[in-house]
Amino acid sequence: MCLALLLPQAPAQQTNGGYVEPSLCAGCHGAIAESYSRTGMARSFGTVRPDNGSAELKGGSFQHEASDELFSVFTRNGKTVLRRQQAANVVERGIDYWFGSGVHARSYISRTVSGDLIELPLTWYTENGGHWGMSPAYDFAQHAGFSRKITYRCMFCHNGYPDIASGADRWENATRWPDRLPAGIDCQRCHGPGRDHVDAARLGRPPAVTRRSIVNPARLAPARQMEICLQCHLETTNASLPGSLLRYGRNVFSYRPGEPLGDYMLFFDHAPRAGYDDKFEFASAPYRLRKSRCYLESGGSLTCTTCHNPHPASGEPGTASQYARVCQSCHAVVIEPHPTSTNCVACHMPKRRPSDAVHVTITDHYIRRSPDPGPAGPLVERNGSNTPPYRGKVVLYYPDLLTDFDKDLYSAVAQIKNRANVEEGARGLEMAIAKHQPVRGEFYSDLADAYRQADHLDRAVALYREACSRDPEGWPAFFGLGLALAAKGDRRPAAAALDRALSLAPWQTEIVKSLAGVLADAGKSQDAIAALRAAAAGDPDSSDLHNNLGAALMRVGDLDGAERSLREAVRLRAEAPATRVNLATLLARRGGFAEARYEFENAIRIDNSSADAHSAYGTALAAHGDWTEAREHFAAALGLNPGLWNTHNNLGIALQQLGDAEGAIREFRAALGIHLEFPAAHYNLGAALAARGKVDEAQRRFEDAIRIAPDYYEAHLKLGQLLCAGERRDAGDQHLRKAAQSPDPKVRQAALDAMRKWGLK
Repeated sequence: MCLALLLPQAPAQQTNGGYVEPSLCAGCHGAIAESYSRTGMARSFGTVRPDNGSAELKGGSFQHEASDELFSVFTRNGKTVLRRQQAANVVERGIDYWFGSGVHARSYISRTVSGDLIELPLTWYTENGGHWGMSPAYDFAQHAGFSRKITYRCMFCHNGYPDIASGADRWENATRWPDRLPAGIDCQRCHGPGRDHVDAARLGRPPAVTRRSIVNPARLAPARQMEICLQCHLETTNASLPGSLLRYGRNVFSYRPGEPLGDYMLFFDHAPRAGYDDKFEFASAPYRLRKSRCYLESGGSLTCTTCHNPHPASGEPGTASQYARVCQSCHAVVIEPHPTSTNCVACHMPKRRPSDAVHVTITDHYIRRSPDPGPAGPLVERNGSNTPPYRGKVVLYYPDLLTDFDKDLYSAVAQIKNRANVEEGARGLEMAIAKHQPVRGEFYSDLADAYRQADHLDRAVALYREACSRDPEGWPAFFGLGLALAAKGDRRPAAAALDRALSLAPWQTEIVKSLAGVLADAGKSQDAIAALRAAAAGDPDSSDLHNNLGAALMRVGDLDGAERSLREAVRLRAEAPATRVNLATLLARRGGFAEARYEFENAIRIDNSSADAHSAYGTALAAHGDWTEAREHFAAALGLNPGLWNTHNNLGIALQQLGDAEGAIREFRAALGIHLEFPAAHYNLGAALAARGKVDEAQRRFEDAIRIAPDYYEAHLKLGQLLCAGERRDAGDQHLRKAAQSPDPKVRQAALDAMRKWGLK
């Protein structure tokens, strides 16, 4: 029995969670605690301080060619800093935490003034003696910059449970963190909350009672043992399939070792033979192991701890021979001929580069007689930035057995969540809800999402309201309700729903942006601006908020304020093409075409597949009189997205200026073929037809433009001129008199000239 009375008192690690300060474990289990402290799990997270920073944090730099950004690491006044410089856009962030053991790599985190944790874009990789490189999913021209917030779900697998009030760790309550954070995966992630165990030891309870007060994984059934590892290490894919779904009603930090993992989370995969059967990703060790014949024929007895003792570091002497002994416990007789090497792992579980983290090599846990070593050399990283989203059936992966309730409802939800198989999922979820009548509001909100995205807005609104009544604290349902009502044009109730969502999740910038949009559409531009200003003041590091504020200010004519906000948005996230397009559009409007051109060309360099960027650049070029180059960008935009009716119209204007009248007419007709109620296209087509002598159709087009926009003075002018020329002076007189009321002096003068020409008073 240990000398438990020597254990000090310590604050609980999580409110009402039964967790204690991890250092208490060493009071009785000193040798194990010391050995475990050297493992990758124990070193998975920590605070960067002057006395514990890794060598790479002493200084260094990295030039990222794709984004044309220079990253520098240095120390200022005892604080480690990461600077990003891209032309005049400079951002500095303190490096506050590391995550990752440093065996393969180590990434870094910065804490913002609003309490968010931001994953930094630079990672230290140990391969080839160590080097800086972009973090996974950042190695592209268009990357997240300093905007990727660390979510509760992400932290679940990289650290111990933080001190968050019980019940506050909902899946969607993603990013606000307490000041004090754990320092790595501690003993309690595998053994469960330690308070009862510490109390039993301190009070001198009988050894059997003390042992029963904590989870010992060795005494669990093999499936429960392995699930302790699977809670973090089971990932079917890094893609947004979704690979996993937290059960509704469970909070992120609510899993306890020893409970069935399926009671906490369900795992999903691509459908078989959909082209993903041999995917190899960084967090795929158990997924690959479970494909192995060794695992399948073990009857469940082969678990992670069959080979891996979680207490000592895996790289310590004797590890390779230990792995070989495990293999030889089943494969004592080796089929000849066979190499004399006893390093079974090196041949049958070779190291490979995962597709989603190509700067490292890791062991492929798919055990095979003659494995494919994979491509030689570095790969092109595959992630959501450069890989089309999966569209196909999503299948349940783990656990194998579910009740009909779970199978029907959650399998349907998995089809909908990231729109992989949304039509089939919506049908399935509607039938499952009718069959099982679930209490949880999330199922109704998920179905509402599917209907809203399919423009079945009345049905979506009804389902969102049902979800809100069942879960009055669930902000996603109120958010979805606001979006659906806004799409219906019901702005006042939309604003009310979004207000409620924002009160529940004030950190969610998407809600603020949507609320501001609804307010602006309702004519409350100043209220929209006030909402965005308040949000940007609370979260000054959000490029999105500054961008939206700049756009709102531009709409009300505050060009100075708009320029300040948009420049700040670009500074904060120079990697976002849409933000650069907004700034460029404003600069072009203000006459700064040279700088506007620079911003447009950077936006297109970052994302040449952005139809919006090409279209906006074309518009600015046209306004500057560069019709040939404008035509090229309009054509590029339509090649990427043929449905842009305004771009068809603008291309028609450019073609008209370049003397291609037939091409112009073709583009104006194309614009109206997509959006018939487009007055400018009717007017432009009418003008082009009139110039070609097609007076009757031209007249109809001008009439359509006026029907849609009664104060379209230019259309009144053209129609009046046509009618007068056709000896219909009374009808023409009415339209010319309307045109004479135009605020544009050129239109007014043309109308008065026409009236004099035709003898009208």
